[in-house]
Amino acid sequence: MLNDPLINISSTLKRTRAEKGLTLEETSNLTGVSKAMLGQIERAESTPTISTLWKIATGLKISFSELLATGQEEKNAVRIYDLEPVLESEDKMILYNVFPFNPVTGFEYFYIKLLPGASHESMPHKSSTVEYVVVTQGKLIIAVDGRTYELEAPSSFSFNADKVHTYSNPYQEEVIFQNIVKY
Repeated sequence: MLNDPLINISSTLKRTRAEKGLTLEETSNLTGVSKAMLGQIERAESTPTISTLWKIATGLKISFSELLATGQEEKNAVRIYDLEPVLESEDKMILYNVFPFNPVTGFEYFYIKLLPGASHESMPHKSSTVEYVVVTQGKLIIAVDGRTYELEAPSSFSFNADKVHTYSNPYQEEVIFQNIVKY
């Protein structure tokens, strides 16, 4: 399939590692991801979780969306459901990378669905990173730095993303929210 996300992740990881002159072991030390897993990702033998992708992006000091980039020409109009989703948390979290990271704007934009029972823990980002969340359907639970926030649509929330944070949907209704990550 053209622009297969797994192939894009694989080639981006290989290219970035080569550009930085890093061995698999050095990359493992920087990211906290095992050499075996990094090798499987580079060979497109394993689909990494979002948590693993965040560790790789953080450790290699690249944006999350760079790992997911398709190399397609940028367009102004995007049909979200035409994008290839990333599935996480037992396929209960469906993430669409609508606007990949752009160094000029300094942000990336995700459209996310959480199915009933979904829970996703996100690792800390660098200290200057802020996340902006807008809930457009359902109720979203966000836990940040030991505090829990319930957001019912329509509502918004922003926070410094340098701590572990969790998105969850313990309810019976699907949750839809947008997430802007500002670096």
